[in-house]
Amino acid sequence: MTRGPVPQKSIDTALPLARARGLVACCTPGRASICDFVICEPVQTVLVRVRPCRRLHCPAPEIADQFAEPVGRLRLVPDAAGRARELWVCGQYGTFRFFRIANAGLVELDRNGNVPGST
Repeated sequence: MTRGPVPQKSIDTALPLARARGLVACCTPGRASICDFVICEPVQTVLVRVRPCRRLHCPAPEIADQFAEPVGRLRLVPDAAGRARELWVCGQYGTFRFFRIANAGLVELDRNGNVPGST
């Protein structure tokens, strides 16, 4: 279970970015929550967990280690067509990095949810 308070400042900073991608449904905040909000896009539903991060510019495997608990909780949601699981990490000045949680690790995304270079 996650320790500490819900990172409401990071979640509030993330919500406008999420709304740019689609309809956003906020989840009940708390330590037992699997995600902070759900984005309903035209092609998929995305479960998002937002976490503050002090070392924002480290490699993806280090991010996966640093946030092993929320990544593991999102992996409890079965991987399926039309469903994605994402971790958004927020630096102290409101800068974000976005990661899709794949079964084999993390895949970095741009702010629109696409793998850079794939569009």
